[in-house]
Amino acid sequence: MDDISKGIVYVATKQERYVAEAFLSAGSAKMLAPDIPITLFTNLVDSAFATAPCFDNVVPVDTIEDFNRSWSEGQLDRILCLPQSPYEYTLHLDSDTRVRDAAIGSAFSILDDKDLAIVECGEDNSYSRRLYGSPMFNVGFVLYRNVAKVRQLFQAWADLTAEHFSLARSEDESRIECMAHIDDPDVRRKLLFMDQISMVQLFSPEVNQFGLDYMTLDESWNYRGSRTGRPPPPDLKLDHHPDLRKKYFVRDLTVEAMRYHSEGQRDLAIGVLRWTDAEYPGNINVMKFLILCLVEGGQDDEAIATLDRMLEQFPGYGWAEKARARIESRREQHRH
Repeated sequence: MDDISKGIVYVATKQERYVAEAFLSAGSAKMLAPDIPITLFTNLVDSAFATAPCFDNVVPVDTIEDFNRSWSEGQLDRILCLPQSPYEYTLHLDSDTRVRDAAIGSAFSILDDKDLAIVECGEDNSYSRRLYGSPMFNVGFVLYRNVAKVRQLFQAWADLTAEHFSLARSEDESRIECMAHIDDPDVRRKLLFMDQISMVQLFSPEVNQFGLDYMTLDESWNYRGSRTGRPPPPDLKLDHHPDLRKKYFVRDLTVEAMRYHSEGQRDLAIGVLRWTDAEYPGNINVMKFLILCLVEGGQDDEAIATLDRMLEQFPGYGWAEKARARIESRREQHRH
């Protein structure tokens, strides 16, 4: 495997928050496997997140805009980008993941003997699996070789996904044979807008249309949580818990911004904090760290404007009052 090119691929289109998620995931990968190159496919190449050094390569793409459903179109963007990986051995990760173990760097050796490796969905952590009723794989972790039959799978997956999206949008989903066992038309339509439902027709624990030599990995490689409260595996390698997209997102962006700041990349830290402050206003820690970075960079006007917003939202907040007074005092001294 030493002469084989290998790397991690993310696809994040449509919304900058997905690029922000990929930024966090790629940062966690770089911390634990710094020698593994990372490529980002995105239509938002000017995003502050896309310019971060956690990405070794950023590939601009055109995003699908045919179905008037942004989230689903982003799934199709992902499928179309996977065959374009610049690596012979590729690990594709969903943007809303975090690498938790350096073992992720050794996963590529699986592909010395296999075409693909993937993790099965659990009934207690997958909406699609639960409602569709058949075993399926979670496509948020796909380890694959750049060989013809894998590319054929991806092309068939893209084609069938586009077909499903079109039928779901036309409200003619009743013609889909694989949906005959689901009575509720709203559930049928919702499932048809999910790329896992097209994948399960082509490749699943029960279907292997292209004769792939594959390995099913345990959930430590793609932990999605559990509705029953089942704890994560002790040897967790990839965390894909829904809370990463919701509960911990702003916190993790703030921590990552301050890490970059501590490494001397103040402009990147400010860019991350500005976006987070704009998208999730009213977070006092985000505002405080942004102000500190701005003051350090001599950007007093923006720091004062941010302090004024902070005081509007948190009247009488002592830290903000003192910080504003210090800045004004320093500016007054400079004028004299």
